[in-house]
Amino acid sequence: MELNGNTINGLREFANFRLDVASRVLWSGEKLIELPPRAIDVLCVLTERPGEVVSKRDLIDVVWQGSFVEDSNLTHQIYELRRTFRENGCEDDLIQTVSRRGYRFVSNVEQVFDGGQHLVIERTVTSRALIAEIETRESETKQVALSPKRRRSRTPAILAIVSAACLIAIAGLALIYSRQTPAGRTVRSLAVMPLQELGDSRSDRSVLLGMTYALISQLGSSADLAVRPLSSSISASAADSDPIALGKRLGVDSVVEWYLQTSGGRSRVNVRLIEVEDGRQLWTESFDYDEADLFKIQEAIADRTAGSLLANLTPESLHRNRPTANNDAYQAYLRGRYHWNQRTREGFENARGLFEQAISLDPKFGEAHAGLADVFLGLYDYGYLPADRSIPFAAASVNKALELSPNLSDAYSTLASIEFLYNRDWTATEQNFNRAIELAPNDPTPRLRYGWMLSVAGRAEAGLNQLLEAEKLDPTSNIVQANIAYNLMISGRLPEAADRLLKLEKNAPNFSLTHWYLGTVYFLQGKPEQSLAEYFTAYSIDQGSSDLVTPIRAMIDRGDREGAFRTWREDLEKLYREGYFPPSNIALVAALAKDREHTMEWLRESERLRDPWMLQILHDPEYRFLKGDTEFEAMLEKMSFGRK
Repeated sequence: MELNGNTINGLREFANFRLDVASRVLWSGEKLIELPPRAIDVLCVLTERPGEVVSKRDLIDVVWQGSFVEDSNLTHQIYELRRTFRENGCEDDLIQTVSRRGYRFVSNVEQVFDGGQHLVIERTVTSRALIAEIETRESETKQVALSPKRRRSRTPAILAIVSAACLIAIAGLALIYSRQTPAGRTVRSLAVMPLQELGDSRSDRSVLLGMTYALISQLGSSADLAVRPLSSSISASAADSDPIALGKRLGVDSVVEWYLQTSGGRSRVNVRLIEVEDGRQLWTESFDYDEADLFKIQEAIADRTAGSLLANLTPESLHRNRPTANNDAYQAYLRGRYHWNQRTREGFENARGLFEQAISLDPKFGEAHAGLADVFLGLYDYGYLPADRSIPFAAASVNKALELSPNLSDAYSTLASIEFLYNRDWTATEQNFNRAIELAPNDPTPRLRYGWMLSVAGRAEAGLNQLLEAEKLDPTSNIVQANIAYNLMISGRLPEAADRLLKLEKNAPNFSLTHWYLGTVYFLQGKPEQSLAEYFTAYSIDQGSSDLVTPIRAMIDRGDREGAFRTWREDLEKLYREGYFPPSNIALVAALAKDREHTMEWLRESERLRDPWMLQILHDPEYRFLKGDTEFEAMLEKMSFGRK
């Protein structure tokens, strides 16, 4: 079986969905469903053989075409499909897991060919930008320089036009702040709502959000204006699309709301600036545009910022440091940042391909090299790849980025993380974080990373200060809230830590880190059953399935606790051998069973591989049964760097 138009084609209908295999798009009624490219491919394979068990190996071989990937990657795609089905009105579990064998698609699938082709002709046209994105499916281990000709579609034209809109909006915002903000009133914080497109045409969402990211980055270049990051704007707008409610949720003074309309090769951008306190519309304007050269646009409108946004945001500063002179490279970079921000395996993979495309188009594009470094750091930090398959690439990319662009805050933040998690060099860690914060004082990411690492290194008060600064800059961030709770936990402030985590669990029930930390809090509070339940939940979320956990729970319910932990550990060891699974998590399971032999075995492996989560054993209470153990104490001493 192969994944191509000859063997997997046509239109397939099941439940309330319609899958256009040729174009790789999924519909629910008239709604186009967003799915990662790999998830669509998995669905194509499963719906070709409804009712049959398709082995994991067959799925991986077909979808990833012989590339080496871990089973967890497939599991994540199954999770994405199940979540999408539920969110679009299908309560039935359409994909059945067959233990230790594979997956079965259990819904009836109707194949529609000649007679049904007219149903998707119009939709295929309107989803052309999405199809262009789906075209690229890079191998996980092979770097590919993509030809810009493969990307010639509606997407680059729209992206250039939206880039113009972005820069026009910057100019307009500068004018309104300088000319119409009430005298004596200082604007210190701003949120930019995700760019929305009106009318029948629909651009790839990564295009629209990529340009929102660009506008946020431009406006955030001032040290005197805090602009909420893209992730916060997305989550807040999902909860409430009203700009006033969004502004209050994000705790900002004002909100930018903007829309794009395209017709006949021309575009109109409608922009509004709204004051959150009283809902007053400070400024509104519409811009018509048909220019496709991003940098000509940037320079043409810079003169309109004579009455600048803030004193240090001059017309020259808007375009004095061009990241690249290549429009296609810049577009690929912006789309890559959108995918990277998803912080998922699929998001990292998509971002990697786009950053590599940007670099192939402009090898001297420093920001693209920094983005690629962030991808490899994310694959390492999130436990998707071991250090030897990620850190050398991350280090090479970040060093290249700084060689090309010595003042990139993102690059210094990434370099600091490598120094801490892998090299264990505290002096270099502090130097690079301080430089990152100096270059971008209103960026929450370096403060978030620095705060967590200070906490782990035993400097809890300094860590909390950095984390609270990150919270001010990004008050809705899940990871910020979780890491503040972690800091409170290791400081012995358990009720405060639990309170934050329970609130976070309510707001983001599928954020696994909340459950990992809450399990530790319960362990410290002497609530072993509640602790274990949280660990099971966290593990199930990370794996995208509760298949491995369910039989272990059943064994515990039968009173076979020792057998349950042994089975759980052995299952994880199998995942580690077959692909990769963070060895520190295997050590944790052994520690829960107070199994000294296997705990130390997997801690040694964690240390050998420089597993980033290994550093948390400095504080994890589950390992306290080893207190006084000579080998364990020597291991702790070796990792106790950065303490003052």
